[in-house]
Amino acid sequence: MFRRLVLGLCAVLAMSLLSNAEARRRHHHWQHRNQLILIAETDVDLSLDHYTIDVSQAKGAYKGIRIKNAMGKLFDVRRVQIVYSDGSVWNEDRQIDMYWGERSRPINPTYESKFIDKIKITQEPGYGRGRLQIIGIQSPHGRRMDRNGYEGEGRYSGRPDRSEHLVSDDRSDLPVKPTVPIATPTAPGQATPGGDVLFGAQYVGFLTDRDVIRVGNEVGKFAKIRLRVLDNDIHIKEMKVVYNNGESDTLAVNADIPKNSRTSWIDLRGDRFIKEIQLVYRSRPNFNGQARIEVFGRYAPGWLGPNGEGRKYNQGWLLLGAQTAGFVGFDKDIIPVASNVGGFRRLRVTVRDRAITLNEIKVIYADGSDETIPIRTRVDAGGTYGPIDLQGKRRQPIDHIEARYRSRFFDSSAKGKGAAIVEIWGKH
Repeated sequence: MFRRLVLGLCAVLAMSLLSNAEARRRHHHWQHRNQLILIAETDVDLSLDHYTIDVSQAKGAYKGIRIKNAMGKLFDVRRVQIVYSDGSVWNEDRQIDMYWGERSRPINPTYESKFIDKIKITQEPGYGRGRLQIIGIQSPHGRRMDRNGYEGEGRYSGRPDRSEHLVSDDRSDLPVKPTVPIATPTAPGQATPGGDVLFGAQYVGFLTDRDVIRVGNEVGKFAKIRLRVLDNDIHIKEMKVVYNNGESDTLAVNADIPKNSRTSWIDLRGDRFIKEIQLVYRSRPNFNGQARIEVFGRYAPGWLGPNGEGRKYNQGWLLLGAQTAGFVGFDKDIIPVASNVGGFRRLRVTVRDRAITLNEIKVIYADGSDETIPIRTRVDAGGTYGPIDLQGKRRQPIDHIEARYRSRFFDSSAKGKGAAIVEIWGKH
């Protein structure tokens, strides 16, 4: 009996090794056959509804493209039109939402390589500025092709986009899209560059884990939630949201989410605060190790507006973001501000756990203008600096805030030996 059990385990291990070897072989083959080449990069005024990118100078021919949000809160693309040199046109009519660092799946993948003249983008107008990259999918043959009919020695002037990875398009019980395999650097409770709020992040082992991510009233009310999974596949046995009044919603049961993907938005009851999010899950037992799961929320409509419900709580102050202050030198932290209408008239800085030296705050508005507030003062743990009256662009939405500060080494009132937590609040 014991011998049969050992032989069975060896067989399972051998099958797993062969499966991983085959996956590596396919990945290597894909990388050898096709490369992702950055063929154009352009700054974009996000208030436009359409614009054209000339890629006629790109070397070689391509078997399709991807588009990537290289910088900006959100690219809400509705159509991508590819104009080829032979006069043919491909219209990709679908909504493509890309947050900072994300890219689309392949657009018009073809068997034969073709020369591309123009990329025409139609988008839902927003505000602020962004940067869009056009990434070509190029085969070895496409790299040798020349618009004058000459096949060269395989040299090309575009550079491979090193941040791109092959991502499976497999679908799970929850609809998913590929995402860049890089952990979100923001702290829990802070808005990301896309305007979403990171509730929390956890690492998941092979055994069944049960985690509770606490949210709380001070963060706000949220209309939607979604998950982002990195490093390994996970299986969610149950995901539940518990509201402050004790009611709860079960959002997922027995759902599989592949690694390096994010789910579609899941609707919540946006008229109430979230107390906590309960997760029961495990990662897939293979050689990829632990999985990282990140949970995000999107504010309920009007929460951040000048007449929004957020004004009714915390004396009208809204938490815009939080960061940890280092000890050496002055940290320069960038705090993205979620979608807001009418801007903010006042800011304040709240400090927790340890005193800081606050040096400067710089407000960057959606139109690209900015306002710098020099300060250079100490703020004790549990204390607040402000309110700070903003002098200009009061009706202009804020894109992000840059703050310079550092934790103080010598602070007898500090809680523990860790760094300070710095919160930026805004008021309409």
